[in-house]
Amino acid sequence: MANQNKNNMKIKKSRSRSPEKKAQQFERILEAGKNLFSEKGREGFSLRGLAKILDMNQNNLYNYVESKRELWIAIRKKFFEQYRDENRTIIKNHDGSTVDLLVNIFGHFFKFAEEDFSAFTMMHIIPSPPSDKIGPFEKQYQPFNFLDGTTRVIQKAIDEGEIKENNAALLSFFIYSLILGATMIERTMRNFEENSDYKGKEADEMFQFGTQVFTSKEFRKYVLRKIQLGLTDPNLIVDESDYK
Repeated sequence: MANQNKNNMKIKKSRSRSPEKKAQQFERILEAGKNLFSEKGREGFSLRGLAKILDMNQNNLYNYVESKRELWIAIRKKFFEQYRDENRTIIKNHDGSTVDLLVNIFGHFFKFAEEDFSAFTMMHIIPSPPSDKIGPFEKQYQPFNFLDGTTRVIQKAIDEGEIKENNAALLSFFIYSLILGATMIERTMRNFEENSDYKGKEADEMFQFGTQVFTSKEFRKYVLRKIQLGLTDPNLIVDESDYK
């Protein structure tokens, strides 16, 4: 009986964590979950595998997240907030033209991907896992609609006469599609640069991105400069009649 009481006390003690400890553990879960999602993809990811990585009981993991969809939402929320706050700082500290501000925002997109590609993948590549029910994270989730912010800055440049096109939303979508692809290419190039022992095969189509005479940094600068010139070049205006 005495041993049973001791065991009960141990269980209660292990479960009574301070808010700080719980927050730290949740951050560990988000970080490990981000990396595992990025490595395994939506289909390969499992909470069982995550619990094993964290050396946690799976039932204990359910005290923090109810499903892998809930975890996916929590991870993306964290990094979209970080990305949004960093963009707000860029906008607040900017001194120059609105087109220059746009280029700085697009440059931040590249930088964010370079500094934490797993987070970038969660935000833009890994699709949402299905779930039969809506959990607490999803109930409270407010979409970030990050393209809306870019569209507003583009509209400002249009109103100021720096950009001659009229459809800010369409231009915002176009540039997003361009830099999303460019960041993926730059990532592959950087992997080759950092892995000099990589032996490419003829059938490995990605090998071409490691055999160019220009570097990943030069490629990024080229893309950003091309966007900057394209935004202000009247010869590159696409009229509404060209796509409707």
